[in-house]
Amino acid sequence: MIFRIKHRWRIAAAVTVAWAGVNFLLGGWHGVTGGRLSLPAQIGIGAAGAALAMLINGALHEGLKRLVGAPYVARFDAYARDVIDGMRGRECVAGGLMAALAEETFFRGVVLRAIDGPVLAVAVSALLFAAAHWLRPRYFCFWLWAMWEGVLFGTLYVATGSLLVPMIAHGLHDLVAYRLFIFMTSGSRGACSFAPSSMTA
Repeated sequence: MIFRIKHRWRIAAAVTVAWAGVNFLLGGWHGVTGGRLSLPAQIGIGAAGAALAMLINGALHEGLKRLVGAPYVARFDAYARDVIDGMRGRECVAGGLMAALAEETFFRGVVLRAIDGPVLAVAVSALLFAAAHWLRPRYFCFWLWAMWEGVLFGTLYVATGSLLVPMIAHGLHDLVAYRLFIFMTSGSRGACSFAPSSMTA
């Protein structure tokens, strides 16, 4: 569902403003610059989190490509095209901003903080996060990718106490991953090329 919103940058921008505003009223922006770490440390950890997500996704993608072969490559190519569906530079930026400002302030800022116990809170927020990124039943394996990324972003928040960390990680991840999807599905390269991210959320 969230992927569809990001296909048009004006719609994505409007939804981001409205959703982020509602999250603010719900207390979802609490702890944006909180935690025990300095601001530079939070920014650095967030950037490292984005890089970690892309590296792990790339390794999973390459492993599945070698293990499953052509059926996986064809499914991934179809999935990537469904995710981007006409997106260009402005849509990539708007998508990254939505991930940081609206998605994180809701799934981690509102949902995760409302649940007692860090393990349960991370799990439930990751499940809802993945549900919001559902596309089609045939993309179930990529839906599981959204689940693990939700766990990663939630863990970053719990570990640092700063919402800014997963906001940076998620926003950078999506910005770069959308651009990579566009590159991978253009021309003759297709999805057979190396993918530092196999899931944009």
